[in-house]
Amino acid sequence: MGQVSYTVITMGTPNSLTPSCLHRFIAICIFSMFSLTISAQAVDDSVFLSNADRFAESLSKEKNFITLAEKIVDAFPDDLSRARAAFRWITDQIRYDYKFVNRGDELDKPDCGNNPECGMLMKNWETGYLRKIMSSRKTTAEGYAKLYKKLCDLMYIPCEYIQGYARTKPYQIGNNMGANHFWNAIYIHSSWYYCDPTWAAGYCTEDDEGLLTSYVRQFEPYYWLQKQDRFFRNHYPKKGFQVEPLPFSKEQFFNKPFYFSAKVLDQVNEVSPATGVVKCRKGDSILFSFYYLKNIEKIQVNSNIFRNPPVKVWQKTGKKKYEWVTDEWAMRKQQYAAFARDGNLYSLYVPVKHESLYYIELVFDGTTAIRYRIRVEP
Repeated sequence: MGQVSYTVITMGTPNSLTPSCLHRFIAICIFSMFSLTISAQAVDDSVFLSNADRFAESLSKEKNFITLAEKIVDAFPDDLSRARAAFRWITDQIRYDYKFVNRGDELDKPDCGNNPECGMLMKNWETGYLRKIMSSRKTTAEGYAKLYKKLCDLMYIPCEYIQGYARTKPYQIGNNMGANHFWNAIYIHSSWYYCDPTWAAGYCTEDDEGLLTSYVRQFEPYYWLQKQDRFFRNHYPKKGFQVEPLPFSKEQFFNKPFYFSAKVLDQVNEVSPATGVVKCRKGDSILFSFYYLKNIEKIQVNSNIFRNPPVKVWQKTGKKKYEWVTDEWAMRKQQYAAFARDGNLYSLYVPVKHESLYYIELVFDGTTAIRYRIRVEP
């Protein structure tokens, strides 16, 4: 499906979607309503998932990646089950080495120069590196991706190791960045699928200065076998074309909207704006529309001009006892946006009242979902 550019209405600021406005919106997006296909998991894993996951868990004490691959091959006859078992073993057993990242350390790779033996030196280094990961049970994104490729290679499953750009912060909308991440692509059922064992394994907490403070192991199924259009909403390969052509450039990737979580990515198909950098003028109304698989009861709009106060606060409720409690004052201060819904298609107008408006965040039932960067022009 081709991209749909954003729509700015310059005819005043409606308080709600009138029937005539809704009809105009439907006319604008009519082809999207018929051509947009909302895909769920890239591969239906209902048959093999539980068996492969349980088998991976049974190999928790395995310390040799060659033996690990052999045991998986002996247990399953098909590539899909083997790929899943290897992926779940890595995400279950390997922790993200956030202390290595905080120190700013780099991997001590061979400095080959013009050495004709460079290929062999790098191969020997990688073998030692993977053995260290298996022994220490920790690594960074590069190690996750290298280990998964090695296991797939040993099982004769076509797999690519990919370096590229991954957006993790909302301020990255519209900004260039250096390559900062690694992931994989595997060839299953005559198609390429993408997976990110690092992000599937868990996440790190961080302090106000951006320093990583802890690692939380929590499997995220969204990053297991996704098709290109879904995976590359927050990933982009450094080489551009690597396993298959991409329908957008690196610059277009940097300008995409920012999605705050995999839970949102799994449910949303963004229609308009197609870009995360929206140009407008004071007095305009920006039309946002999207498909969302889950039911949304309330939509809110946060920005640098106004933010709904958090309704849950961490409060002391006893001696050395704290818990999240509802802030009644904050509940009374909540503001909700008027929106229209047609099945899974949601739409709303957001007025541009201030020249200093810098960003807009859409909040679904109390959860921040999508951010756009706004450029109010003279």
